[in-house]
Amino acid sequence: MEFEALNPNLYAQVLDELEIIPSTKPYQILFYGSRERGDFHEESDLNFYLVAHSTDQMKSQFIDSISRALQKLEDVAPVNMIAGDADSLRHRLKISEPGSIQLMEASSIFYGEGLFEDLKTDWEKWKQKEIPKSDLIAYLEKRIRFFKQQVTRNIKDEISQLERITTLTLHIWALQNIHDLTHVELLKMDTPDQVAPLFTNLYRKEMEDSVWELVELQTRVRKLKTDVRWKREVSREDIHETKYKLISLRNDEEFMMNLWA
Repeated sequence: MEFEALNPNLYAQVLDELEIIPSTKPYQILFYGSRERGDFHEESDLNFYLVAHSTDQMKSQFIDSISRALQKLEDVAPVNMIAGDADSLRHRLKISEPGSIQLMEASSIFYGEGLFEDLKTDWEKWKQKEIPKSDLIAYLEKRIRFFKQQVTRNIKDEISQLERITTLTLHIWALQNIHDLTHVELLKMDTPDQVAPLFTNLYRKEMEDSVWELVELQTRVRKLKTDVRWKREVSREDIHETKYKLISLRNDEEFMMNLWA
């Protein structure tokens, strides 16, 4: 679904503002997630991915200007924007990282031209090959280490941290235990609403109790995230309980030490 179909007036206003934002190199904004796919509900947010040259991404004013322009869309739903450069996205595609597959297979161009088309061409070649599991696992483990070391400033940050670590842990389990894993399954793993059905329907025979609990935890974290996003009350006790459940399931002493640091 093109965003223009959701709110044509706001779409035009935001495009006008994006047109006047200066940049060293051309950039693109991709629209993805449930509102792009058309399977959204009233509490779904708007997800955007900014593909820009690393030179521009180093300029806080550039990122802030784009973020402010997109914030106008808060009249429709909460807005999330992630930024990355084309080279790093190309690397992620080459190792079949689920988030990058989502962008290639289930997004539309919100603004700009040129970068996405080149990446899409590369992806069409790479997806014909086997999933490079060892490279992908190494990348995902590195991402988990990054998120564990993040300093969270508020409940929203804490829940985001928990969501990412829980989801990436499930990704790694699937890569290690599902021998005939496909790119379609990796795409579903990056679609929050589809994670639990994917695991419980396709992998139930391989799943041990701890994996079932991780899937249940992922569902719980998603609910917490929705509650915070829509400014519903979330207790500190719920956050702590979820956090220590994740630590227990991962047997993650390092994460525990980071929390107490």
